[in-house]
Amino acid sequence: MSKIQNGSVSSPIVGDMPKVLHDSKRISKGVIKIASTSSEAIVEALHRNPSKSLRSQRQFREQFENRLLERWQKPIDLLEILVAFCLQAGASLKYSTKSGQTRSPSDDFLFYVLRNLHARGCQVANEILSLLKAGFADGAHARWRTLYEIAVISCFIKNHGQESAKRYLQYESVENYKEMLEYQRHYSELGYEPIPEKTIKGLSDAYQDIIKRYGRAFGRPYGWIPENTLKDRSFAGIEKSEHFDKLRPYYILACHNVHSGPKAIRFRLGIFRGGRHRAVVLAGASNYGLADPGQGAAISLSQITTCFLSTRPTIRNLTSMMVTLRLVDEIRTAFVEVQNQIEREEQAAVTQSNSR
Repeated sequence: MSKIQNGSVSSPIVGDMPKVLHDSKRISKGVIKIASTSSEAIVEALHRNPSKSLRSQRQFREQFENRLLERWQKPIDLLEILVAFCLQAGASLKYSTKSGQTRSPSDDFLFYVLRNLHARGCQVANEILSLLKAGFADGAHARWRTLYEIAVISCFIKNHGQESAKRYLQYESVENYKEMLEYQRHYSELGYEPIPEKTIKGLSDAYQDIIKRYGRAFGRPYGWIPENTLKDRSFAGIEKSEHFDKLRPYYILACHNVHSGPKAIRFRLGIFRGGRHRAVVLAGASNYGLADPGQGAAISLSQITTCFLSTRPTIRNLTSMMVTLRLVDEIRTAFVEVQNQIEREEQAAVTQSNSR
């Protein structure tokens, strides 16, 4: 959100001072001036010799991650194997007719959409892996929320065919138009340039064309879904129609790691509530809580991969689908075993401490 002006970088977001600092009734100009001068000196000191402090932090993080991997090696390795297998299985599918001739994406909207959703799913799964290895269970859970949404949308589009995939792609015109309107409302206060009139016209024309083709309802949230296909055109409605709604409690729990509600500051996957550190306010990594996002990632990626591979139901692809299911079972068991072991150790430590 920053840009270069006259050789320097300006950021209207990062550089904005908190409102309280502009409130002369609370803080005098003299105090603000002193704080500003002091902050400059501190920043200079931080820049003077960063290597020593950074080296210490990095060594600590590396040692922690090595210990975490020793504990969680089996489930993390299995999940990494699954991600690599799904990526390879998806990459092997090509646009082709029965005669083997390559054709363009516009000839097969369903394949194009599911292929791109699968690619995005593999990327998100790799992000989850990185967060798990670093001990950020809550961050991994937040990314699983995205992976879960990709799985739900993939299954819905797969089950509703080419027309659904085509409308889904065309809905980008609605998103582009609405994003353009928001940018135009705020570009001045952000210090940016307005969108060129030619670009505005192109986005507006594309939006009006798609509304003219499908009706005003297409411009609403999830408007790419025909009204006669799904009465409740919402993510919850899609979940229910694809029988994912039983997983909604897990999805809602993951939402706390995305939003800033009160539960998010009190409930952390990385803290075992029955352990010695239940009163800790978690501000960094933890070696606990990896089971939920790890299992969730395996399940959702398997579902996304199955949706994509099923567009080409060959023996090879059917075998690959079954491989993912077998790996998911192993991954779920492995994650639960490690987490249960940590809980037993923590409970034993609490009992021993109480008996003293």
